[in-house]
Amino acid sequence: MDLFLTPAGRIMYPGDNLTDVQALREQIPALDGCVYLNCGTFGPVPSQSTDEVVRLLRLIESDGPFNPDVNETVHKVYETARESMSRFVGASSDEIALTRNVSDGINIVATGFDWEPGDEVIITDQEHPSGALPWINLSRRYGIKVRMLPLTHNQDETVASLEDLINPKTKLVFLSHVSTRTGYRLPAKRLCDVSHANGVPIMLDGAHAVGQMAVDVKDLGCDFYAGCGHKWILAPQGSGFLYIDREWIDKLKLTWLGWGMTEEYDLPSLSFESVSEARRFEYATMNWAHFGGLVKSIGVAEELGIENTEARISELATNLKQRLSDIPGIEIESPMEPEISTGLVALSTAGLNHEAPGKWLWDEHRILVAHNAENQWMRLAVAHFLLEEELDRFVECMTELSEDR
Repeated sequence: MDLFLTPAGRIMYPGDNLTDVQALREQIPALDGCVYLNCGTFGPVPSQSTDEVVRLLRLIESDGPFNPDVNETVHKVYETARESMSRFVGASSDEIALTRNVSDGINIVATGFDWEPGDEVIITDQEHPSGALPWINLSRRYGIKVRMLPLTHNQDETVASLEDLINPKTKLVFLSHVSTRTGYRLPAKRLCDVSHANGVPIMLDGAHAVGQMAVDVKDLGCDFYAGCGHKWILAPQGSGFLYIDREWIDKLKLTWLGWGMTEEYDLPSLSFESVSEARRFEYATMNWAHFGGLVKSIGVAEELGIENTEARISELATNLKQRLSDIPGIEIESPMEPEISTGLVALSTAGLNHEAPGKWLWDEHRILVAHNAENQWMRLAVAHFLLEEELDRFVECMTELSEDR
């Protein structure tokens, strides 16, 4: 989709579909005080999302948490969150379990298989700790083997590497939809096809996909998909989801159990029957009010249109990478091609010879980035709410650091 930038942060798409970035920014107070380039960790939350959480908490405060009317109101909002998320990712509501984050979803699946010594799981060599630790733990507990799929910026190579790694011992494939390290967009649908062609279920980590690009779990063909609200959806922390394909709801074993996830329960006979939907993986007391914020944030995303959001992110990120690549001392680690890229832009700052450029950006210029000073690695999250002049400021700062080498 061609994108035309106009003054004052407005975007014109073909067909005269006008999205007002300024109007979006006015809903996000955190943008007033800084250049926010870190949706990759936590996204800034719109006021209407926070207001909804506060409204529900005030209702609980004023009328009591076990008031029947309060319970009905809060749980109706909670179920609306399930419906909103299922619609947002192309699933049925009975296939969505609401969680706190992606880590919850990964652990639910990781512990839902009967692992035996010698079983294998495939992950990538660029996984977030939450995408690696559960499998490392299983290797220690049950003697499974964790095999790593090397990621390059070539989708054909990624597919071929998975084909080479899968074997009769492979019990599950677990891959990030978008690399947390570089923002590389994996060919998820093709990888799902390869996995299923070999009779192996596949799970995708959608932490950096949901909210910045269109996600349709049915079209992808994955068996499990974990996502969160607190990054690109701009929802409160503590709001996540796990998609479980209907065929797997009964097959995936339960590990954490408690009240609220049973259809029938009888203590004298030591028996129970769990509910038949994915919500069987939700149990006990939760912070239900937080999911009201998720409902509002998804509403904002849907009003903008995910295609519009994805197009703006692509345009901004592509232009930024091109400009940064011309600055001496900076090495871009993310793919340059838009079709395999996302809004995550990773770069090495080792050539700048600055001890802590991330800290300097914040202290001196109020530009918020993710930076590892020890590894001299910086990651930017180029979100749809950013203005061109904000990215100009960032480029100017990095140019200054380069000239001071």
